[in-house]
Amino acid sequence: MSGLPCRRRSGLAALVILASQLAANAALASDLGLGSAHPTGQSVQRWELAQAEDDHAAHHPAASGATGDAVPSGGTAPGMMGGMDGMMGRPRKEFYPALMDMPALSAEQRSKLAVQARERISAEADDLARAEMDLRHAIAGGDIAAADQASRRLRESLNAVQSGVVALLSLHEGKPPQQIAQAWFRSQMNLLPQRGAMDADDGTPGISWFHVTTMALLVLFSLGMLAVYVARMRRANALVDRLTRVAAVPAAAAPVPSATAVVSPDEKAVARPAQQTNRDAARVEPGRSWKGKLRICAIYQETPNVKTFRLQAPGGGAIPFAFLPGQFLTYAIEIDGKTVRRSYTIASSAAQTAYVETTIKREDGGLLSDYMHGHLKEGDLVEVAGPSGAFTFTGAEADSVVLIGGGVGITPLMAAIRYLSDIAWPGQIYLVYGAQTTEQFIFRDELEYLQRRMNNLHVAATMMRAAGTSWMGSEGQITAEFLTQAVPDLAKRRVHLCGPPGMMEALRKTLVGLGVPREQIKTEAFGPARGAVPPPSKVAAEAPMAQGEAGNRGAASVGPATATIRFARSGKVAALPPDKSVLEVAEGAGVSIDYSCRAGVCGVCKTHLLQGNVTMEVQDALTEDDKANGLILACQAKSVGDLVVEA
Repeated sequence: MSGLPCRRRSGLAALVILASQLAANAALASDLGLGSAHPTGQSVQRWELAQAEDDHAAHHPAASGATGDAVPSGGTAPGMMGGMDGMMGRPRKEFYPALMDMPALSAEQRSKLAVQARERISAEADDLARAEMDLRHAIAGGDIAAADQASRRLRESLNAVQSGVVALLSLHEGKPPQQIAQAWFRSQMNLLPQRGAMDADDGTPGISWFHVTTMALLVLFSLGMLAVYVARMRRANALVDRLTRVAAVPAAAAPVPSATAVVSPDEKAVARPAQQTNRDAARVEPGRSWKGKLRICAIYQETPNVKTFRLQAPGGGAIPFAFLPGQFLTYAIEIDGKTVRRSYTIASSAAQTAYVETTIKREDGGLLSDYMHGHLKEGDLVEVAGPSGAFTFTGAEADSVVLIGGGVGITPLMAAIRYLSDIAWPGQIYLVYGAQTTEQFIFRDELEYLQRRMNNLHVAATMMRAAGTSWMGSEGQITAEFLTQAVPDLAKRRVHLCGPPGMMEALRKTLVGLGVPREQIKTEAFGPARGAVPPPSKVAAEAPMAQGEAGNRGAASVGPATATIRFARSGKVAALPPDKSVLEVAEGAGVSIDYSCRAGVCGVCKTHLLQGNVTMEVQDALTEDDKANGLILACQAKSVGDLVVEA
């Protein structure tokens, strides 16, 4: 046996113990005369006497060997269980085995047994208390052997108490003693309940509800796996067909890598998902565009003309979209019966999911900003869309960053600082900020707090006018000298620049003059340049299509010197003045093109140019892949020639 694994030895030991118990039960039944088919009252008396002697032996272990010692040679165990236990070398047994052949009892016999069971419970309960006290003393005194003996006595007394309780239960419920004994044996052996009516009459195994449920679950699982397999095969076939169609496009039909490329409708259907996938893959945390209502949960006054609006999901919990530091939201609010859209940069950290904040300056003549400052209050619901924008910095783009902002242009820079603080970004952060006065220094208190907490944050600010204030810093504009003093090794660092267009243009030239590579300078227009251009009025005249199509379209004629634009999807044709963008003409013609910033930085208004040439003053939102696929920004695209666009 020494060569067997541990599990096999333990299993054989369990079989030996079981066989010993069965032998003891058989011997017990023979000794009591309970094996006959017709038990008599004498056998009942012998059973009662055995139980009494067994109880007596429990209280006199020295006499009976109940502590587990073998019966002395030539001696006789005084009780029914004691004799068996002494012979087997084990602690005394409960009287469950005797219950297997217990005869039907009269009322008087049941009463006597109930009294004996209560006496047994009472006596063993006292033993439990003494054994527990001995165990505590042994543990406290460090006597491990005594503790082991006390724990054994606890277990034996507890089993005896349980046997007495089960006897009372059987007597109280009137159940046959054999049923109580069988239930005890099954619980000790961890066996399933005995099959009842489900057993077949011919002896074949029955089927339980457990089997039926298990088989049903297996069938459902198999069907689900089969459905998943079929769906995957269909998607794979569709992908193969799609790739086959792409490979079949002639090389001559490939889009020219410029904004004037001509792309067929079939190619557009293929190029759009690939372009979208590229944009999503470039993000650190992929985000999807979302549109819906958020609730204003708080409004903070940052400066006399700047407020921060904190938004949260109407039902609480996390906001329903993810965003990157530097992206913005587009508000759509109805004012005097007209929907007004404006875009504002998210100022809160992208690591904060409970709310999102936009910090908005009240512009002179600003329709939406004036309305939000004067009318919106906590608890109001506002419709927003986004996030949008590519002016982002997450820390993965460079090992250090220089953030240069002016006025309210600090909001995307503050979003980056807050996020980099939340993720404990180790790179060096240089914030260079310019404001008109100290009163208009947005986030001043928070920046001072963050600079004390973040060893890698360096703030340099200058005020245009600081006379009569306690400002001890620099005064005047952000100059080349100020930049070189604030940022060491400026030419080696990535720069993010945000502010009014005039300020950005001047600082861009300054940075290039200081040796910063142009590709390291990321900019975003702010203030009136974003979202401040109101939708144009309806274009008065529409141009007809080419001869032969005018009868079908029913459009009015235009002069030969006016260019036209045809929207391929809607089939509409409109005049295209040289000073109007594609988006403005589309709005006047009733053609829907999604937009957000109207400044060429968000990319929401991207559409395919199918024919013609356009010029775009700002195209920051277009990637090289976008240009190669013939995408243009409708809000920026203008032309003096005829155009065909997808809209």
